Amino acid sequence: MMIRNSYLMNRETVGMLVEYDAKGVEMTRVIEGKNTFFVIKTPLEILNDTLNYFGSDLNGALIGAKSVLGGKYKLPICINAQLGMAWFSCSSFRKGGGIWLSYIHINHFEKINDKETMVHTNFGHSLPVSMSTNQLEFKRDQAAYLHTTFYERSTLKKTFYYEPGSGITFCKEPGDINYKVKENEKEE
Repeated sequence: MMIRNSYLMNRETVGMLVEYDAKGVEMTRVIEGKNTFFVIKTPLEILNDTLNYFGSDLNGALIGAKSVLGGKYKLPICINAQLGMAWFSCSSFRKGGGIWLSYIHINHFEKINDKETMVHTNFGHSLPVSMSTNQLEFKRDQAAYLHTTFYERSTLKKTFYYEPGSGITFCKEPGDINYKVKENEKEE
């Protein structure tokens, strides 16, 4: 199997799994499309290298996720909203080990037992994960919500709400947190 020294995640990256070589050195098995290969870096190093490439870092991505999802742990990471690159970890990623998955490449889950689930991807891979199906669905949904929120924030579109019959429209400009009330001008 091919071994690379470095790697940047992309839209076709499906998952990253921790592996150890014969000397016990941590490395990453990367699943990209239908291909699989090893990278002589940890998943966190690959994740941070990719975030750096897009102008961020792991701490910034976590702060962004907390701003959207609240002060929770095991948060998903959005690398690039325009490319649909939002990821979640199937374990506490600060401890090392585990699996990182791209939510957009998950086809469906299949329950193995109460604590294990088979994740089927849209490229035909099947990965056993030590989490319940409900936990995985929650993690996938968190990543999807984070991605959608960052995508909407980055498209720079105004959001309007109109209250029929009142003559009042609520408008939120790109980058604003609060809505502003705009009264419709009367026709003369």
